[in-house]
Amino acid sequence: MGEVDVFARPGAQATAQVQVFTRRASGLVRVMSPYSAFAYNVLNIGVIFPWVYITTLSVFPNANVWVGIIVTGLFTGFLAVVYAGLASAMPRTGGDYVFQSRTLRPWLGFAIVSTMIITFFLQWQALGGWLVAVLGLSPMFLGLGLTTGNQMFIDWGVWFATPMGAMITTMVSSTIAAAVLIKSFRWFVKIQWVMWYGFLLSFFLMVVMFFLTPTSTFVARFDRATQVIVGPGGLTYGQLLSGYFTPTTEAAWLTTLLVAPVALTSLGWVGYAQEQAGEIQGAQSLRNQMFINLGGGLVSMVMMAVLAFAMIQTVGQNWLSGAAAASFVPGLPMIAPWFSNLAMMLTDNPIILFLMIVGVLLNALQVVFNVIVGWTRVAVAMSIDGALPKVVSHVSPRTHTPVYAHLIFLILGGYVYAYIYNMVPGYLTYTLAVTAVATVMYIGTAIGGAIFPRTRREVYRTSPIAKYKVGPIPVITICGAIAAAFSAAMLYLYIVEPFLGIANLSAGFDGVKSLLIMLAIFVGWSVYYFVRRAYLKSVGINLDLAYKEIPPI
Repeated sequence: MGEVDVFARPGAQATAQVQVFTRRASGLVRVMSPYSAFAYNVLNIGVIFPWVYITTLSVFPNANVWVGIIVTGLFTGFLAVVYAGLASAMPRTGGDYVFQSRTLRPWLGFAIVSTMIITFFLQWQALGGWLVAVLGLSPMFLGLGLTTGNQMFIDWGVWFATPMGAMITTMVSSTIAAAVLIKSFRWFVKIQWVMWYGFLLSFFLMVVMFFLTPTSTFVARFDRATQVIVGPGGLTYGQLLSGYFTPTTEAAWLTTLLVAPVALTSLGWVGYAQEQAGEIQGAQSLRNQMFINLGGGLVSMVMMAVLAFAMIQTVGQNWLSGAAAASFVPGLPMIAPWFSNLAMMLTDNPIILFLMIVGVLLNALQVVFNVIVGWTRVAVAMSIDGALPKVVSHVSPRTHTPVYAHLIFLILGGYVYAYIYNMVPGYLTYTLAVTAVATVMYIGTAIGGAIFPRTRREVYRTSPIAKYKVGPIPVITICGAIAAAFSAAMLYLYIVEPFLGIANLSAGFDGVKSLLIMLAIFVGWSVYYFVRRAYLKSVGINLDLAYKEIPPI
């Protein structure tokens, strides 16, 4: 099972056809069921990512968040079909990298995916730890402190929301996750069931509590929590509403559409489970892949929309807009309007509060795991082809896990980047392009799917999705074209809409530096690829031959 490289020098053995590039099995094993991969995808897509619910409202109070989420989810459904079609044809470890390097150009697929996953996933590891600390542990202890009157819990909750608290949490959670994944991917699959069902319990309980809690009760509890947690100078519900809510003159339909690029930060990851497709049972089945990718995306879309609707009808849209705007002003004495913070105001019962927050904590912890899984599997696939050094794809014959890849990412993402992300002032302004980079990767995979029937004819003809056409046009081509166009439109918005925080064209160099860094990283990886190819050629290895074949199972 799997795909790794063993290189043979030219002339090592005379055969009817000289084989300059051969492979051996990677050692990875298929231990994740389709349902487990479905749960993995939903948890990875990130119903809990908080900016989906507040970023657009901070600028456009009349935007309909839940409708914007639905619009985004329907369009990403076309991308999910592309992932399902490509994955059932090439159910191999590496996902986007394998798809793009085999349907586009090898160097282009390598550079695009390296820019996103190999580079920017270091930031996502730090972000995963931030989610555990700020959306999980902090509201958990703050809420328990409020409901029990325990000041120690409140102090702990405040600490976890600090940069130091988030950094330490990232380091600890990353170490635990890496240790589990190094020991056995099967262990993670078992642990994920606790994360999955814990998340479902918390989600449904939280939605019910939002629906049942009157706005007046929420206001009273919010003001009380502000006094206890922030102190006498903390901004109350009324102060946030009157001081930071600003009506907008833009048309509601337009501002609702502007929810899409924010929602795409979650819903765009409909095909993320394919990075470890070599470890999913029945990955060659189109039905399984549609369930994992399209099913996971649509379920996440519905859950996100329901949570947005329930939360806004309780807290008030104008207030949430004002609180969101205030939360982007550094140093204001207030409780940030993350939905898990707002959930603290829904009950005075510590047991109910714990059950509402624990699933958010578990989902955040799963993000820490899945970022490591995605990075290591893509790195292994690149090493299998020879684009990265061979040591990266070493898989332990005892644990069937890529030990060295895990250690590399733990050090860089879990430790080094945890410090940089949380402790270096202003560093985030240099890395905001991560969302735009992800969208470029979606465009690459979507285009690859659209041209798959032409660029890999033999593979396509034997693939399960080949029998689905609209007239003479393959379904995967139609879905790929739609997904690429939608993703390109989102990329345009990232570049021209300053409220998204990625670029501000009117601000000169400072406004586009994150995009320039993204471009520089892409160019750097492209140069690396050609240098690596030239080096391998100098020692008798033809890297190009690796991309002429599909990695074996």
